Formats: sequence, structure tokens, C-alpha cells
Amino acid sequence: MPKPTLDESFAQDLPSRRPDQRHSWLTAGERRFILWGLKERWPATRIAVQLGVNEATVRKFRQNYLQDPALVLELGLYEMAGKLVDDEFKCLVCEDRVSTRQETERHVLRHFLEQEDVDFHKPPAKARRKRGAGEGK
Repeated sequence: MPKPTLDESFAQDLPSRRPDQRHSWLTAGERRFILWGLKERWPATRIAVQLGVNEATVRKFRQNYLQDPALVLELGLYEMAGKLVDDEFKCLVCEDRVSTRQETERHVLRHFLEQEDVDFHKPPAKARRKRGAGEGK
């Protein structure tokens, strides 16, 4: 069964902590919700109020993933969608399909980072050099 996209997960069913959970560590689902809220251009205050955490918690998570984008990739925001000739992956942020794991990770990061930051943290795959007809073997 395919994983739900961020929109499918949070558009109708917004998470919220119980009062006894307010000081617990963020779960992976809560981190995905923060990313969804940022994607939807919600201010940190609105995300924090909905989730039931301090606004500083939301801001700190954003600061952490900007410094270490691997935190975003640990949240399962893509899945394998097919394997006819090569692997094919589906982005769970926008539902686009991408052909390699590295390009999929770069694609997911572009939803939350500037292009130059994506290139710095996850450089593009180098093009393979093909042998020309005139090259020796």
C-alpha cells in the first residue's frame, strides 16, 4: 500500500499533542507536520499552536534541518514507486516521480531548501563520460 503524501496526511487531520506530551521529543510524524506547515507557508506560531509545542521548538527544528538536511531525508518523504528498467521513486511532498535515489533526495530537499544549499549538501550526480568512436580501448 502506498504511503500517504504530506497533503493526504495533514490536510484534514492535523496532529495535536495532549497536555502530558507537551515536553516530549518531536516524533517523526510531528517533524513531517512541521515541514508540511512550512510548505503551506504557515508561520511558526501557527504550527506550534496546532501541534501544542513551543514556537521555539518549531524554529529550532527548522534551523537544525537547514544546517543538516539529512534530517529531512530521515523522515521518509519518498518511496520506491516502480522498478521496470531502473528504480523509480515518488516524492511524498508533491507526488512527482523521479528516476534515481540521489535525484529523488535532491528533489525532496528542494521543497525545503534553496537550490545552492541542496547542491552543497547533496551534489548532483556527475555525468558519466561516454567513450567516443575515436577513443582507444
